[in-house]
Amino acid sequence: MLIAGLCWLPLRLWEERDGSALVAVVKAGLGGVIWGLMFLFVMSRWGKPRTAAEAERNAGWGLTTAALRRGEPPTDEADLAAVVDNLPAVRRGALLGAVGGTVLLGALIAIALHVGWTASAVGFAVVLAAVLAEAARTRHRERRLRARLASVQGG
Repeated sequence: MLIAGLCWLPLRLWEERDGSALVAVVKAGLGGVIWGLMFLFVMSRWGKPRTAAEAERNAGWGLTTAALRRGEPPTDEADLAAVVDNLPAVRRGALLGAVGGTVLLGALIAIALHVGWTASAVGFAVVLAAVLAEAARTRHRERRLRARLASVQGG
């Protein structure tokens, strides 16, 4: 969302060259949120690995997401190793999503309210709530899986 918003910003600033720069930021933020979410959807549906290493990494992530959903570590040693390797990235991703979403969308909410774009502020707040809920759910699942791993591994 941040990258898409930054791509939209010059265009919106040019469109609002005689108007308010804050309105241009809100418009760029709207475009960034919409295109950022669209990019995630498209890549999750149609993004195909280009190399064998990418395919292997994607398989590892598939095992990790399945283990997070089930709350149970895989029984196969190779699968278990892939899940254990990915858990720190899961934790970082949940933290980055929560912090980054709060900073970006919180600033856009404040700017939208300042310029009187209440509906946009509400939209940003809804997206922020969804981002925070997903980050909290992911963090909860990661902790649950780590606890199960500790009990399985005897530590």
